[in-house]
Amino acid sequence: MAAWEKVKFFYDTMLGTPGSTLAATSTTSSGDYSVDYLYNMLEVNMWMAADTTDPLYITFDAGTGNTADADYIVIWGHNLATAGATVSLQYSDDNFSLDINEVFAPEAVTTDAVYVKEFTSPGPRRYWRVEITGHTAPPQMTICLWGNKTELDYATASFDPYAQEVKANVNISQGGYLAGIHTMYTERQMTLTFNNADSVLYDRIRSWWETSGVKNFFVAWDHANSPGDVFLMRPDQRFKNPFKSGGIYRDITINLQGRKE
Repeated sequence: MAAWEKVKFFYDTMLGTPGSTLAATSTTSSGDYSVDYLYNMLEVNMWMAADTTDPLYITFDAGTGNTADADYIVIWGHNLATAGATVSLQYSDDNFSLDINEVFAPEAVTTDAVYVKEFTSPGPRRYWRVEITGHTAPPQMTICLWGNKTELDYATASFDPYAQEVKANVNISQGGYLAGIHTMYTERQMTLTFNNADSVLYDRIRSWWETSGVKNFFVAWDHANSPGDVFLMRPDQRFKNPFKSGGIYRDITINLQGRKE
């Protein structure tokens, strides 16, 4: 097995930045399925295409005079594998008139679980778009965002990336017999500890907190060796990472939870 990678957070995105727009080639009008739902980080709404238009594009324009950078894309709560879709991410300097560039080669989505692709940044560009091809059913997504990942460090205390708690009402009779179970959902739980953290690591974590706050985001505990283990989670509502004696290093603890897919 290869050496572990450092913990990574995927939350930064160009989508929704001031002056920018996001548009889809096709959006169903049968309900509330706006393409702008793709970056609100909620699990209760989604974008859905109206038909099987192929190719289908989700296009971002940073706005006049603006550019944005990216080195990852994540898609969650989708049907792309079931629909037989292939995905790529492209950028352009002329709104895809003549200048069309792929940041990675089109690839088939093999599971309807979270899709995460890291790539080498092409540098800041004004226009970006997701290209979806080959689908036999209208594509749909709950979350789709691209931007710059945040690489933290190796956790300094043991943790279980698969820790979970079943949220259920369990009925026990007076005699101690199991009389019934109503399972609501399963919650993932993860605690990341970074002891003796320097100012570089703390600044990255503080930037995440100030930008993302208590919203959902994606965390990968070892993306190289466990690429499917990228979880949608949210932090506690308290941000508190005290200095150690001497005032140079900090002990950082991040408690995370999120609904298991």
